[in-house]
Amino acid sequence: RTPRARALPRDAMALALSAVGAFPAPRSPAPRSSRSLKDGNRFTRKTARPAVRSRGETAAARAAASPFPYDADLDVVLYDTTLRDGSQQVGISLTCDDKLAVAEHLVALGVGYIEGGYPGSNPKDVEFFQRWFSSGLAERAEAKKVTLAAFGMTRRRGVAAENDEGLKALVECPAPCVCVVAKAWEEQCEKVLGVGAAENLAMVTESVAFLKKHGKEVIVDCEHFFDGHSANASFAVAVAIAAAKAGASHVVLCDTNGGTMPWTCEAATSEVLHALRSENLNDVCRLGTHAHNDTSLAVANSLAGVKGGARMVQGCVNGYGERTGNADVLVVAGNLELKMNKRCLPEGNDAVKRLTQTASLVAKACKQPLDQRQAYVGSSAFAHKGGLHVAALAKMPMSYNHVAPEKVGNEARAVVSELSGRGNIVAAAREAGRVVDPATATLVLAQIKDLESRGFVLEDAGATVEVLFKRADPGYRAPFNVLEFNVAASNSCFGGFVANDVPTGRARDDTNDKKDDEEKSVGVPFSVGYKTGSVAVNQAVTKVELLTYDDAVAMDDAAYGAPVGRKTELCVSEGNGPVNALANALRLALVDAYPQLERIHLRDYKVDLLSTEGTSAATTRVTMDFADKDSDAVWRTVGAHASIIEASFRALVDGMEFGIAQCGPDGCDVAARYDEKEEKREAPAAR
Repeated sequence: RTPRARALPRDAMALALSAVGAFPAPRSPAPRSSRSLKDGNRFTRKTARPAVRSRGETAAARAAASPFPYDADLDVVLYDTTLRDGSQQVGISLTCDDKLAVAEHLVALGVGYIEGGYPGSNPKDVEFFQRWFSSGLAERAEAKKVTLAAFGMTRRRGVAAENDEGLKALVECPAPCVCVVAKAWEEQCEKVLGVGAAENLAMVTESVAFLKKHGKEVIVDCEHFFDGHSANASFAVAVAIAAAKAGASHVVLCDTNGGTMPWTCEAATSEVLHALRSENLNDVCRLGTHAHNDTSLAVANSLAGVKGGARMVQGCVNGYGERTGNADVLVVAGNLELKMNKRCLPEGNDAVKRLTQTASLVAKACKQPLDQRQAYVGSSAFAHKGGLHVAALAKMPMSYNHVAPEKVGNEARAVVSELSGRGNIVAAAREAGRVVDPATATLVLAQIKDLESRGFVLEDAGATVEVLFKRADPGYRAPFNVLEFNVAASNSCFGGFVANDVPTGRARDDTNDKKDDEEKSVGVPFSVGYKTGSVAVNQAVTKVELLTYDDAVAMDDAAYGAPVGRKTELCVSEGNGPVNALANALRLALVDAYPQLERIHLRDYKVDLLSTEGTSAATTRVTMDFADKDSDAVWRTVGAHASIIEASFRALVDGMEFGIAQCGPDGCDVAARYDEKEEKREAPAAR
């Protein structure tokens, strides 16, 4: 904690508020700004359709008639700031098209407010606000009762509100709502802004009044509120009250550093709510909460704020944001709707069912992997690995699920591993549309435990597990059998390492050399580490037995799975590596009989070394992701062996065998759920 700043007595604070004119503003907005403010407006109306503008004016009129139009539908309103706060996360860089895509998903979900960006900071955000209206997104948002907000700051020190470029940009922005950040930590006001208490309150009051004068709904984010409240509660509360008196519709208490505990958030929020009531402002101004996740408490602090009286929660989809992120607005929504019985999405349960889909779509637009363990929406949020758990779930689905997964658009799954019991096997088979008898389940379970003891990890390799089920079925008609394979990797001129070689254009710089610079050797040709001219050659040979069956045999006949013909194919192929050469040779042997293999390609290839000592003799685990080019169906296989070639070939064979069984001319019937980035995929049409 910072040293406690001087307390500002209540009567002194009242004088400060009076001095800066922090009195209740008229409830109805004044007419729009004069023509002079629009000179040089970057938000030209050429890009906005008249019908959309009239809709925006209708929304503004509705807001003027009732300060909180969402009251009819909601207990708490969600304010999403993924497009600004979320984009501050390291690794996230959104184009304007990306931002519009994210906004579409948020509109479909029905969040109350979408913060589009900071129109005074960069051209990309200016373009976003223009295209929000020109693309028709504004109309769809209007139908969903979603309000577009622009972000900005209070006026600068020593600059009148009407002359502040940032505030003028907010007025020019076509968004009907603006959110301005104000300092609520007195020490930071003095050390960062260089202003005293009275000047800071004047900056808040005059900024809000100026924006209200020009017809904007104003939300004030009290930055560092809880740190400021801990240091000087009277000042922090005074900032919130000043914003409310100036006409802010919501005053949002921010845990900017993310270090506040939930009970502190609740108590401080209750204190500010009491202050609003004592000033008779609670009917015209609501409280909000904005939490960062530096102590993994952002969601908890958001809920604590609601418990303390907040009616708005700000956050980002999937918890994106700077440092460790912001409150995950989707998890907040799930908790409010399902745990606290507070409506925060207008469409209620129907919207809650879209939480998982929204998380995946926004992650894809932001080019981020979706955390498998993310509450409610992650692929492992309702995944069960332990045999005892799966057995209990079969008898009582809520045994190990805090909510029914389908309520949030997710699904439960039994993970197959060495920790599995027979119930996991039966459940996994059921998910794949397969019915297995106890004997088959026992056989497959024994194989899984054996494979995992040798380095296989089958919990995410659904295709390998499915192939195990198929091979354990006496009636399975295997498409082929690999008799033999061989790989030759050679180099025609490997060369050798020459220690004295240096890059072309650089001198051999001998520190003991006393010669002048111009006498030093430059331009010596080289190859770092190895001589040039080597040619790598990777060749593979596969000997495959193609199996044929008698179609006249009934499926319930014991001879149904017995091949009646065998044809041997010996194929040779090259590739840019040994695994690629093997894949080409295997495909060449099979493609005439199974043309769907032309569409199947290797999408990802990963290698793990299974040794605590890191020796070259360690077991190698290879994971392969396959995809069908037409349907984009994805499946995963795994192999493990002391030889990386053997491990790769085992995964390769499983992947092709699965593809032959599940893919046909019209697509693939694949139950795989997630690719490497954990994007939710709809199953392609069955063949």
